[in-house]
Amino acid sequence: MMKSIGRKTCGSMSFRRLVEVAGAGALLLSPSCSNAFAGASSFSRPIGQASDASLGSAAQRQYSTTKLLAVGEVAFPKPVSVAPGESPVEEQPSLNPIDDSCTILVVGSSRGIGLEFVKQCLDKGATVIAAHFPKETPDTLSELKSRHQGKLHTIHMNLEDEESISSAASELTGMENLPSLTHIIHNAGIYLSGASFDGTARAGRAATAKVTKEVLMKTFEVNTVAPLLIAQSFVPLLQKRSESLFPVMAFVSSKVGSVDDNGSGGAYAYRSSKCALNQVAKSLSVDLADEARVVLLHPGWVRTDMTNGNGLIDTDESVSGMLKAVEATDASTGFRFVDYKACQIPW
Repeated sequence: MMKSIGRKTCGSMSFRRLVEVAGAGALLLSPSCSNAFAGASSFSRPIGQASDASLGSAAQRQYSTTKLLAVGEVAFPKPVSVAPGESPVEEQPSLNPIDDSCTILVVGSSRGIGLEFVKQCLDKGATVIAAHFPKETPDTLSELKSRHQGKLHTIHMNLEDEESISSAASELTGMENLPSLTHIIHNAGIYLSGASFDGTARAGRAATAKVTKEVLMKTFEVNTVAPLLIAQSFVPLLQKRSESLFPVMAFVSSKVGSVDDNGSGGAYAYRSSKCALNQVAKSLSVDLADEARVVLLHPGWVRTDMTNGNGLIDTDESVSGMLKAVEATDASTGFRFVDYKACQIPW
């Protein structure tokens, strides 16, 4: 039975024209094309140390042909604020607290929301595996690794490469002195400019003409297929902390993927990929019911570099709220799709 807090809803408000940024992790360039994705990598059960040879400052990338944008680089319409009485975050019980007994894989971790997940999980005492694209060299992760000796490990993974994902899991399985994996937080995702979403009330017929097969396929590859492949490779590494403290898989989705909430159209590739991700997560929650709990998260409209400072909240507020939702997920909790304020998102 779903906890009462899980049934809290912001449905009384009109979200029809609300589109909020999701998964603003690291924007990454694929080696095979002018393609970007937000964050990447994986983690395994026994890990001791990860190489920091690749850490450094990342060169700014130029995208040719079709420019690829991370979610938030487009002009999304400003979201409707949640009424004070409909913000149940503080009410969420910490049934499954994140502490020094946790080992957490954060996929899409080099900046923005993903980096904030890394910081806050470390501050809670957890061991963190920060997964990012092989060519990313985030200075901030290097600094955090020095500050949190033995608690932060970095790993490379290309979300567009199935072998890269499985190899990362195998690599981590062979590492020593790392506590068992207890959480997977999948934050990575992309929004391609060719997907066409201009932030107006209705995208109009012109939006349909801008959709291409390439944009659709690449968006689904990263936003929908990769999360499932990561689940296939890393779920076997998840371990219960106790009979009631189940491992948690948290997927950063988006209200944009809500069918019921779509009142503005457009964003065909991104909307569809997030809607499909929601179904993937739902199926995982059923098929892995004896092994883990699954929660879908909507981060809100967040001020990051990729939103050019636009938004209603900062990354710390967004991630703090989402982690409360993760900590409110235990053996008795049902599958949920909630935002950072714990408001239930309509399907």
